[in-house]
Amino acid sequence: MIYRDTIFGEIEIEEPIVEELLKSRPLQRLKKITMSGFSVFLTRDHPFMKFNPWFTRFEHSVGVYLLLRRYNASLEERVAGLLHDISHTAFSHVVDHVFGREMQHDYHESLFHKVLSSSEIPDILDRHGLNVNIVAEVEKFGLLEREIPDICVDRIDYFFRSMLNVTITREWAIRELNSIVVFRDRLVFKDIKSARSFAYKYLEANEKLYCNALQATLYYKIAEILKLALEKGVIVEEDFLSDDFTLYRKLSSDEELRSLIRLINRIRVVEDNENFDLWVKSKIRYVDPLILIDDKLSRLSYLDNKFKKKLEDYIKKRSRGFKVKIIYI
Repeated sequence: MIYRDTIFGEIEIEEPIVEELLKSRPLQRLKKITMSGFSVFLTRDHPFMKFNPWFTRFEHSVGVYLLLRRYNASLEERVAGLLHDISHTAFSHVVDHVFGREMQHDYHESLFHKVLSSSEIPDILDRHGLNVNIVAEVEKFGLLEREIPDICVDRIDYFFRSMLNVTITREWAIRELNSIVVFRDRLVFKDIKSARSFAYKYLEANEKLYCNALQATLYYKIAEILKLALEKGVIVEEDFLSDDFTLYRKLSSDEELRSLIRLINRIRVVEDNENFDLWVKSKIRYVDPLILIDDKLSRLSYLDNKFKKKLEDYIKKRSRGFKVKIIYI
């Protein structure tokens, strides 16, 4: 099977189990779930629409699998990577703000075993000799997932895809991947220069897209629409396991919700600690990569005081959240 990827180009996928999983209903659903969560609400001229707004959780899932294959992960870990997002909701992390998980972004994880067990995936795994219980323990795979501030393939892939041709190039991404090695079941950098470049670019991505005043406000406002839709019975919680477009159509069927949706694209914000309309927060994302020097690991922040200061300032500021004045253009 030939797969065409925006980062890795034309790739041959040879594992029969992977080909079969790619056709499964849970993976196919991810083709209609965008990573950003708010793309269906915005017009092409919106400031956030330059950040590859239509790349999907399907593309990300395959990208994670390809990275795991690149770093010679076991078949179990590669399959776990392919499946790690199957329980993601429509509108992605916006839904975390509906359920009070805006600082964790982990609501979808509570649905993982339900989505997995109710699908055809356990039978596919069984036919190919894989234990579903092992594959389902995503957090135990050290290349796939790591707690902040480590790098992992999940974190690397969504960062590359959202920033490609905006703040990074494909050539830069490949150079960074070539500077990463596996050491004791974790991904680490071989040199401080590459680690520093990655860490600063990742912080830039967070400041511009993942965690800033406008992003947090949009998530909050869309979440308010979703809460109202639940209260009115326009949608039910199960609808979050549909996709962006299906859920958007359901919301748009209600006149009141439709009028609120039209306002989303017009929202702009200024931060104002004194005269603010909302105090919003969002998950703080950053990396402080490990670097392998003479068979020993050191954090970038330990080796680079300038980066350490910038990271401390970033975390301190983002932890306070954003007091914003809303402007409708």
